[in-house]
Amino acid sequence: AAQLSANDWYRLHRALVVAMQTRSQAAALPPPPDDSGLDALRASLDLRCFFLTAPRVPLCRRIDERCGAMLQAGLLREVSDLLLQRKLLPSHPAGRAIGYRQALEYLLRPCYAPRDADALSSFVHAFAAASRRYAQQQTKWFRSEPSFEWVHVDWSAPEAAAERVLASVRKPRLEHEDDLAAPRQAEMRAVKPDEGKAMKRYVERHDALEDAAVREALLREADACCETLQLARADLLAADEALAERYPWHAADAGGEGGTGSAARAAQRMSGWSAARGAEAREPGGAS
Repeated sequence: AAQLSANDWYRLHRALVVAMQTRSQAAALPPPPDDSGLDALRASLDLRCFFLTAPRVPLCRRIDERCGAMLQAGLLREVSDLLLQRKLLPSHPAGRAIGYRQALEYLLRPCYAPRDADALSSFVHAFAAASRRYAQQQTKWFRSEPSFEWVHVDWSAPEAAAERVLASVRKPRLEHEDDLAAPRQAEMRAVKPDEGKAMKRYVERHDALEDAAVREALLREADACCETLQLARADLLAADEALAERYPWHAADAGGEGGTGSAARAAQRMSGWSAARGAEAREPGGAS
């Protein structure tokens, strides 16, 4: 557990469970027997792993477009329906997923008012910013994975990346390993200061906010969802409180508020969401 991040509540919880049940650290436990032969099978396979990479600004622009497409495809209605069926609550692990989490906070906000364009704007920006940050975290993680070959993607000609992957798959294993160790791979993995500087000047563009017809349609859908949920809001908060007891590390992850459920915390956060959005935009990683 000492090697884990202080904010990695999932793995810390698992480490504590193992320690309490076995009186030993997970690393000290003997590996389970490979009765099915899966370990031997994996060792016999020639696996080739690839990471598709692109310049950050075009990638972030596509992420913003994808977030907008999800909204126009009915994300709010989907979340509202799942909430009413109790299949998705803020304290559930799925409720922590990017997109779901921001939609839940938006739909369950205590300060609901019809045609609240500011709340919609804050929601869209928070959704897109979280998606961009996650993409950057993925890039950082794959930098430390030497078994992955990095492949550049040009969005205007994605077939070139597909051809590069197929060509690498057809190579003998030793030649593929030489490619992994080539200077070109190290160059692609390296942090690029120019991209960081460009992201500091990055300005979001969202059709959901800039296109009047799209914004109006989203506001109508959001109001319909919120009005339906307001009738069941107290029951939903109570159900979330009960669910939070099964996932106590979520409370710590959201600020260590003990038994306060994720839905209640989301409601508290939403009361000052616009101010939080402004602070986030000023942070260096706000658009990453």
